[in-house]
Amino acid sequence: MASPLSDLDRRMLARAARLAMNGRGQVEPNPMVGCVVVRDGQIIGEGFHERCGGPHAEPNALAACGQPPRGATAYVTLEPCCHENKRTPPCVPALIAAGLARVVVGCTDPNPQVNGRGVAQLRAAGIQIDEADDPACKQLLAPFIAGVVHRRPYVTLKWAQSADRKVAGPAGKLQRISNQRSHNMVHDLRSRCDAILVGIGTVMADDCLLTARDVPPLRPLLRIVLDSHLRLPMDSQLVRTTDTGRVIIICSKEAADQSGTRVPLAAAGVEIFPVSCAAPGRLDLRSAIEVISELGVTHLLVEPGPTLAQSFLEDDIWDRAWVFESPMNIGDAAAPTAPKTPPNPVASMALDGDVLTEFLNPAGVYFGLFPSADFVRATAGVV
Repeated sequence: MASPLSDLDRRMLARAARLAMNGRGQVEPNPMVGCVVVRDGQIIGEGFHERCGGPHAEPNALAACGQPPRGATAYVTLEPCCHENKRTPPCVPALIAAGLARVVVGCTDPNPQVNGRGVAQLRAAGIQIDEADDPACKQLLAPFIAGVVHRRPYVTLKWAQSADRKVAGPAGKLQRISNQRSHNMVHDLRSRCDAILVGIGTVMADDCLLTARDVPPLRPLLRIVLDSHLRLPMDSQLVRTTDTGRVIIICSKEAADQSGTRVPLAAAGVEIFPVSCAAPGRLDLRSAIEVISELGVTHLLVEPGPTLAQSFLEDDIWDRAWVFESPMNIGDAAAPTAPKTPPNPVASMALDGDVLTEFLNPAGVYFGLFPSADFVRATAGVV
């Protein structure tokens, strides 16, 4: 039977989770994983999964040990892998060969090729196993769990609103609401996602580029537009930059069959995917998410206008929401109003006058009131 975790165990597992966050944006579709090796209360080695296709956290931590790890304890955020049909060797044999006395596992791997088998093999080798079933470790793995268990991307909604809950200027005119620090955080978040999605209304109003700017490039970012009637202008920045990044339109089946703009858009490099409509002029969001999942997206960032945001919220197609609130007042009753924020925020952060609040959807990939890895990373940094 597993023994209760000590304060040291909890601290080392938390450190492993912080280490894991260093891989965010580079390991996907693999999970972020961290590992800390400890003897007599002292860390002798640690590591994390740094990039997809590279060594996992456990061999990195063992290689970093300043002394032989025999008899030590390894703290791993995710059950060590044991399957071989992948690009890297399984981690369980490496842990056994290292002669570890104990392994503390943050949470079980939901991948059916592992899911308890890794822990069983370690136990069979005489290693003491303590399974923490730690909600914070599970929240760390939320995008991975969304893909493996729910077969869809993890969905983050993001919008900025003024103190009087407006998301744009009078008559919907483009107006920057959040400050530079909030702006920088959004671009960092974009760089760590697979895809960014907006509605056609946002494109028509802002002629947005949908790229991650002034941050190190981590992986290609798909740019997706929900455009039921195929109205994306040929002279838009998105159409003019298909050579620098994929642009995808999800439209209605009727528009794909009837619109004369499909051919020139496709000729310009725009990829078009028709789906059914939930109502006239309104795409079925679940069908759109299925298309996006088939494109290999593990983490989808949605930057919606208020109508699209409300649709995602009402249809329960979201896992996390980031709401940036500015102290400014727009002061115009006709300016577009933000959707009603979800209840029960899990965390908030002051950003030079703005406030970022994080909400997690209990009906989504949810493991209690623990801030997401991105939020922790932004507030406390990483090891």
